[in-house]
Amino acid sequence: MGFVLDIAKAGATRAQGKIAAREAETAAKQEELLAVAREADRKERLARVMASQNASAGSRGVAAFEGSPLTILQEDIRREGEATQRDEFMTKLNAMTLRSKGLIAKKQAAAGAFIGLLSDIQKRAERSRSGG
Repeated sequence: MGFVLDIAKAGATRAQGKIAAREAETAAKQEELLAVAREADRKERLARVMASQNASAGSRGVAAFEGSPLTILQEDIRREGEATQRDEFMTKLNAMTLRSKGLIAKKQAAAGAFIGLLSDIQKRAERSRSGG
Protein backbone atom coordinates (compact mmCIF):
# COMPACT_ATOMS: atom_id res chain seq x y z
CA MET A 1 0.00 0.00 0.00
CA GLY A 2 2.85 2.41 0.87
CA PHE A 3 4.48 1.92 -2.52
CA VAL A 4 1.23 2.88 -4.27
CA LEU A 5 1.09 6.09 -2.23
CA ASP A 6 4.69 6.85 -3.17
CA ILE A 7 3.83 6.47 -6.85
CA ALA A 8 0.71 8.61 -6.41
CA LYS A 9 2.77 11.32 -4.70
CA ALA A 10 5.30 11.25 -7.55
CA GLY A 11 2.46 11.49 -10.06
CA ALA A 12 0.98 14.48 -8.26
CA THR A 13 4.36 16.24 -8.28
CA ARG A 14 4.71 15.65 -12.02
CA ALA A 15 1.16 16.92 -12.56
CA GLN A 16 2.07 20.14 -10.73
CA GLY A 17 4.96 20.59 -13.15
CA LYS A 18 2.67 20.10 -16.13
CA ILE A 19 0.24 22.64 -14.70
CA ALA A 20 3.07 25.15 -14.26
CA ALA A 21 4.11 24.61 -17.88
CA ARG A 22 0.53 25.13 -19.11
CA GLU A 23 0.19 28.29 -17.02
CA ALA A 24 3.43 29.62 -18.48
CA GLU A 25 2.23 28.85 -22.02
CA THR A 26 -1.05 30.65 -21.32
CA ALA A 27 0.83 33.67 -19.96
CA ALA A 28 3.06 33.70 -23.05
CA LYS A 29 0.01 33.65 -25.34
CA GLN A 30 -1.56 36.48 -23.35
CA GLU A 31 1.65 38.48 -23.78
CA GLU A 32 1.49 37.93 -27.53
CA LEU A 33 -2.17 38.97 -27.68
CA LEU A 34 -1.41 42.13 -25.72
CA ALA A 35 1.30 42.94 -28.27
CA VAL A 36 -1.26 42.70 -31.08
CA ALA A 37 -3.52 45.11 -29.17
CA ARG A 38 -0.62 47.52 -28.60
CA GLU A 39 0.22 47.44 -32.31
CA ALA A 40 -3.39 48.20 -33.24
CA ASP A 41 -3.39 51.12 -30.79
CA ARG A 42 -0.15 52.47 -32.29
CA LYS A 43 -1.56 52.29 -35.81
CA GLU A 44 -4.72 54.04 -34.70
CA ARG A 45 -2.68 56.83 -33.07
CA LEU A 46 -0.56 57.20 -36.20
CA ALA A 47 -3.67 57.45 -38.39
CA ARG A 48 -5.07 60.17 -36.11
CA VAL A 49 -1.78 62.09 -36.21
CA MET A 50 -1.65 61.81 -39.99
CA ALA A 51 -5.24 63.04 -40.33
CA SER A 52 -4.58 65.90 -37.92
CA GLN A 53 -1.44 66.95 -39.76
CA ASN A 54 -3.20 66.80 -43.12
CA ALA A 55 -6.08 68.91 -41.79
CA SER A 56 -3.69 71.42 -40.24
CA ALA A 57 -1.60 71.71 -43.37
CA GLY A 58 -4.72 71.99 -45.51
CA SER A 59 -6.09 74.82 -43.37
CA ARG A 60 -2.85 76.71 -43.93
CA GLY A 61 -3.04 76.10 -47.69
CA VAL A 62 -0.12 73.67 -47.74
CA ALA A 63 -0.48 70.54 -49.84
CA ALA A 64 -0.62 67.45 -47.63
CA PHE A 65 2.47 65.75 -48.98
CA GLU A 66 4.96 68.51 -49.61
CA GLY A 67 7.60 70.25 -47.53
CA SER A 68 7.67 70.14 -43.75
CA PRO A 69 4.30 68.32 -43.27
CA LEU A 70 5.71 65.41 -45.27
CA THR A 71 8.93 65.48 -43.24
CA ILE A 72 6.98 65.42 -39.97
CA LEU A 73 4.77 62.61 -41.24
CA GLN A 74 7.78 60.54 -42.33
CA GLU A 75 9.41 61.03 -38.93
CA ASP A 76 6.21 59.96 -37.14
CA ILE A 77 6.00 56.84 -39.32
CA ARG A 78 9.68 56.06 -38.67
CA ARG A 79 9.22 56.43 -34.88
CA GLU A 80 6.14 54.22 -34.90
CA GLY A 81 8.05 51.62 -36.90
CA GLU A 82 10.85 51.62 -34.33
CA ALA A 83 8.33 51.33 -31.49
CA THR A 84 6.72 48.38 -33.27
CA GLN A 85 10.04 46.60 -33.73
CA ARG A 86 11.01 47.21 -30.10
CA ASP A 87 7.66 45.92 -28.88
CA GLU A 88 7.82 42.84 -31.12
CA PHE A 89 11.28 42.01 -29.79
CA MET A 90 10.28 42.49 -26.15
CA THR A 91 7.11 40.46 -26.65
CA LYS A 92 9.03 37.56 -28.18
CA LEU A 93 11.61 37.76 -25.40
CA ASN A 94 8.95 37.82 -22.66
CA ALA A 95 7.01 34.96 -24.25
CA MET A 96 10.18 32.87 -24.59
CA THR A 97 11.08 33.60 -20.97
CA LEU A 98 7.63 32.55 -19.76
CA ARG A 99 7.72 29.35 -21.81
CA SER A 100 11.23 28.55 -20.56
CA LYS A 101 10.17 29.05 -16.95
CA GLY A 102 7.25 26.69 -17.50
CA LEU A 103 9.46 24.07 -19.10
CA ILE A 104 11.99 24.36 -16.27
CA ALA A 105 9.23 24.02 -13.67
CA LYS A 106 7.92 20.93 -15.44
CA LYS A 107 11.38 19.34 -15.60
CA GLN A 108 12.11 20.21 -11.97
CA ALA A 109 8.82 18.67 -10.89
CA ALA A 110 9.52 15.49 -12.87
CA ALA A 111 13.01 15.24 -11.40
CA GLY A 112 11.68 15.92 -7.91
CA ALA A 113 9.04 13.25 -8.34
CA PHE A 114 11.62 10.70 -9.48
CA ILE A 115 14.03 11.57 -6.65
CA GLY A 116 11.22 11.48 -4.11
CA LEU A 117 10.09 8.09 -5.38
CA LEU A 118 13.64 6.71 -5.22
CA SER A 119 14.06 8.11 -1.72
CA ASP A 120 10.82 6.51 -0.55
CA ILE A 121 11.83 3.17 -2.09
CA GLN A 122 15.21 3.37 -0.38
CA LYS A 123 13.58 4.12 2.99
CA ARG A 124 11.24 1.16 2.56
CA ALA A 125 14.13 -1.11 1.66
CA GLU A 126 16.11 0.03 4.71
CA ARG A 127 13.11 -0.54 6.98
CA SER A 128 12.50 -4.00 5.60
CA ARG A 129 16.17 -4.94 6.08
CA SER A 130 16.16 -3.70 9.66
CA GLY A 131 13.00 -5.67 10.33
CA GLY A 132 10.80 -2.58 10.85
